[in-house]
Amino acid sequence: MWKNKKIIVTAVAVLILISAASYFIIRTRTKKPSYELYAVKPITIQKYVTTSGTANPINTINVGAQVSGIFSKLYVWYNSIVKKGQLLAEIDPAPFIQKVDQDKANLASARANVLKQKALLAYDKLTYIRDEKLWKENLIAHAAEQNAYSVYLQDIAQLKYLTDAVNAVRAQLAQDETNLSYTKIYSPVNGIIINVGVVVGQTVASSFQTPNLFVIGEDITKMEVDTTTNEADLGGIKKGDKASFTVYAYPDKTIWGSVHNIRINPTTVSGVVSYNVTIFFDNKKKLILPGMTALVKIYVSEKKGVLGVPNSALRFIPTGENKQILDNLSKKLKTGEGVVWILKKGLPEPVIVKLGISNDEYTEVISNDIKAGTEVITGLISSGQTQAAPGRKMFF
Repeated sequence: MWKNKKIIVTAVAVLILISAASYFIIRTRTKKPSYELYAVKPITIQKYVTTSGTANPINTINVGAQVSGIFSKLYVWYNSIVKKGQLLAEIDPAPFIQKVDQDKANLASARANVLKQKALLAYDKLTYIRDEKLWKENLIAHAAEQNAYSVYLQDIAQLKYLTDAVNAVRAQLAQDETNLSYTKIYSPVNGIIINVGVVVGQTVASSFQTPNLFVIGEDITKMEVDTTTNEADLGGIKKGDKASFTVYAYPDKTIWGSVHNIRINPTTVSGVVSYNVTIFFDNKKKLILPGMTALVKIYVSEKKGVLGVPNSALRFIPTGENKQILDNLSKKLKTGEGVVWILKKGLPEPVIVKLGISNDEYTEVISNDIKAGTEVITGLISSGQTQAAPGRKMFF
């Protein structure tokens, strides 16, 4: 009796397990997928070109030394605000002062030689005049008169030589005075010191190449971003287009500017041709510093009030969809068309749409079957998470 009861209990337990398993299997098989939907509505779509670049002052001036020597004084440092004509640094002027003093002494000596020669010329001129008169009166030989004339001409030539020597020494003095003035280095513009390439005690040699001592950014309240844009994206960009960018230091802050210049000098790297596009922007708060990397968007066109869908809607393909249906869709698609899926009676149904303006997030769609309020599928909802199903974008 006890054995029969045990068999019955075991049989009932097995039946319960089989029933539960069957229930879950049937439920799993009959469960319909849940879709993430987007209600189409009129939106503004801005088409933009993405690129990157470096923020720089509009004008950057390299200040160098025009003479060689040892730096004895430094009056500015990094981030110093400077005015045009402000003294930045000094090179030890002692050797240059000595040279100027020597030139002045040489000039004084040369001028004395000129005065001496003028006196000699005056004396020899009188001698020649006297001898010429005596020769005409046959009181001296002709040779004596000619000798006096020769001495007179030599004096004239010597005076010219000494006068030219005075001018040469004067020119040398002017040059050495100019070099002495170069020992004081002044700012050529109003701006801010971006880089300092010298310290007190350092020797600079300007014989072969002018050394860059300071880099001055002229007015960093107005700056530019130098970007590199490939030739494929360049066609839609024009001067005056709006642009925005962010920097790593302020990732949540968008800075606005405009395209100022498209430089026609190309750069080719590994067969890729690119051009420099400069974007001007206001930097009144001086948040953006020279050298910061800018992640740029250049807005090349805009359409307002168009029906747009997320790009994920154009990439969506229903899971397990019939391959023949997908192949037929691909064959029907023309250039500039795509496919979105809508729900009809709970099942996805494809709609071929014409594509308009697009960016990284939205694309304009044109179709008689897509109107404001139409819900398109953008992905699948599974395991309590909303996630767009991976797939290819069905347009060509």
